[in-house]
Amino acid sequence: MNALAQDVPLEYVQSAPRRRRVKGLTTFNIVMMLMVFAVLITFYISNVVRVDSLMMEAIELDRQEQTLLQERENLRAEINTLSSYNRIQRIAVEDLGLVHADQQPFSLTVFDLAEKQTGQ
Repeated sequence: MNALAQDVPLEYVQSAPRRRRVKGLTTFNIVMMLMVFAVLITFYISNVVRVDSLMMEAIELDRQEQTLLQERENLRAEINTLSSYNRIQRIAVEDLGLVHADQQPFSLTVFDLAEKQTGQ
């Protein structure tokens, strides 16, 4: 065994052979990962902000729709009130001075073109 130990130089025995570094966590890789995470977080936050603003806009549009629907119902009620028979009769009698007829109106016979052609 002594013969083998003498044949091998001392440098090889004391230091292990240098291996090539395996790709791992280097400073560059860590910085790149942090930058990617920062970009992803920025996109996520901007997405949340955008969704919140769209939700606020949708809520505001719903409020406007409800207001318009209520206004439409109020206008329909006003139309019904203004076009009621009692109101029109009161305006006709009081403001315009119209009176109810005591007798049935009589009809007038109007000769039309067909009767004129047959009568000739």
